Amino acid sequence: MLRRVLCGAGLQEACTFTFMEREAALPFVQPGHDVVAIANPLSEKFAVLRPSLLPGVVEAVAHNRRRGLDDARLFEVGTVFTVDRGERRAVGLGWIGAASLPHWSGSGRPADFFDMKGAVELVASGLGLAIELRPVDHDALVRGRAAAVLAGPDRRAVGLMGQLAPALVSAREIPSQSEVYVAELDLDAMSEMVTAPVLFASAPPPRHPSIVRDISVVVDDTLPAAIVRGTIQAAAPPTLARVREFDRYQGEGVPQGRVSLSYRLTFQAPDRTLTDAEVQRAMTDIVQALVHEHRAVQR
Repeated sequence: MLRRVLCGAGLQEACTFTFMEREAALPFVQPGHDVVAIANPLSEKFAVLRPSLLPGVVEAVAHNRRRGLDDARLFEVGTVFTVDRGERRAVGLGWIGAASLPHWSGSGRPADFFDMKGAVELVASGLGLAIELRPVDHDALVRGRAAAVLAGPDRRAVGLMGQLAPALVSAREIPSQSEVYVAELDLDAMSEMVTAPVLFASAPPPRHPSIVRDISVVVDDTLPAAIVRGTIQAAAPPTLARVREFDRYQGEGVPQGRVSLSYRLTFQAPDRTLTDAEVQRAMTDIVQALVHEHRAVQR
């Protein structure tokens, strides 16, 4: 199921070695964990069992990049090993280049943090789980573009995602300015959180038109966009079908220590066409909630 979901999203499966060099493994070892050494390795290239899928996935991405393939979206499902936790099943993802397949118009864009976030959410949704992200510092990832993946009722950390550090990019003969995004999820931990089988169902396209409204608010720059999105969803009526962040701005016109966030809200009812008055009441309630919860100022 997981492989079908990821392949359907445009990723291709990689298969890498379980044994690896100690130096290649260490940047990806989580704090408090230790690698499993091979007692009698054939060579230093096979000195330890992999503590993470990311070194192999990143090397596979680099292999494609060095041979002229600028765009690569890869995943691997396999086993990882640490001294304290033993064997664990995980999925690792690596992404470099375009966010989507090339288009004749040349209107594509490079993949970013949010594209990888979407891939991680896709994995979680295939297991019937919702996730949250929390900023984290990790030696292998760029600060400010790294996050721990949380899931379950106790919001337990089940993975990591972000932009690969430039030093690790350059070490694999990829131009240092290239942005490589990676993620790894603990499938064993996530499977333990699944309480019921995931059922997939189809639904017909909506019969009634939607109404779209944009909103821009200025909030503290330390406030995660996901928290703001959660406040919007909590204050909105059931007719709020989608919320999407489409702009984040700091600079002229925005006070120091604050950031402007812009969201696109889509309202739609399954049984009728909404009126402008209904949507305006919803927008008023949303703005009031943002002001009360986050000291937001509408732009």
